Amino acid sequence: MIFLQFRAWHYRSYPFPLTIALSSCLNSALYALPLIRIFKITTVHISTGYLLRVIFPISVGRAVGIASAYFALWKVTVSYAQTVKGTMPIFTVLISRVLLGERQSVKLYCSLLPVVIGVFIASVTEVHFNLFGLCSSFISTAIFAFLNVLAKKVFDESGMHPISLLALNSQLASLLLFPFWAWTDATRMWQLVNLANDVHNKQQRQINNTNHAPDSYFLVLLALSGLCSFFSNLCAFMLIHQLSTLSYAVTNAAKRIFVIVLSLITLRNPVTTLNVCGMFISVFGVLIYNRVRSIEQHPKSPSNRRDDLFRRKEPIHVSTMKSSASDVRMLLD
Repeated sequence: MIFLQFRAWHYRSYPFPLTIALSSCLNSALYALPLIRIFKITTVHISTGYLLRVIFPISVGRAVGIASAYFALWKVTVSYAQTVKGTMPIFTVLISRVLLGERQSVKLYCSLLPVVIGVFIASVTEVHFNLFGLCSSFISTAIFAFLNVLAKKVFDESGMHPISLLALNSQLASLLLFPFWAWTDATRMWQLVNLANDVHNKQQRQINNTNHAPDSYFLVLLALSGLCSFFSNLCAFMLIHQLSTLSYAVTNAAKRIFVIVLSLITLRNPVTTLNVCGMFISVFGVLIYNRVRSIEQHPKSPSNRRDDLFRRKEPIHVSTMKSSASDVRMLLD
């Protein structure tokens, strides 16, 4: 959870969103590959045709989605970005309806209203509202919702372990992001480094004093951001298999609230009472949606009431885990 704070601190003096996006993908691949060996995860053979037809589009979507998410954090506050991210259930329902023809109940559609109302209130009352940041956040959320559908398809068809898919997906996304990073952020950072070394151009250095050249502090923050991001996803992966769907939804809502509150306290972003109310309405709207969906998918009976909290009682073993519908969360950050 704290890695969001590291990312926000990056953007204060180091506005290089593609650098952080590339770092996130590289770190995911760097840490996922050793885990495959440590947990002795079985490698699944993927044909070239399937790789190009299914997995490669997921990597393209992940690269665009992550870049859009970091561009959003560059332009809007962490708390507001987290609020907009709560609209993912809306995009998931719409995409499932259009692509898969899935029809949802009226009750489920009504459960999405608090999310819409909360995001609308938060947007109208946002002190530092930025249209580019809002659009980037919506694009990122919509892409991740679409990837949700595609990743489930990969899990069902190929039998790949989620960590294996994360490693492969991260490598491909890194290759896709690299040329854009070299053309934009790398060029800009090189110019700032040369400017910082030019002691005769003091006036121009003062003009650009808000954009610092990459230094050791930036590299430390970059490494911490990637590390925290990966372990946050890994913890989510473990919890998904240990907790019930509803319990995980409650945990995820509590995490989102914690991130919003922590960002407001740490970064001291100016907010209004209505703005905060909109954020929390959106978060609780997502919780209501997950509750309704859980009830519809798993009707409560005397035999499963005791399992409301935990999915399983025995210890979990990563290497023998079967992929679930929620494992796509590992690919979304």
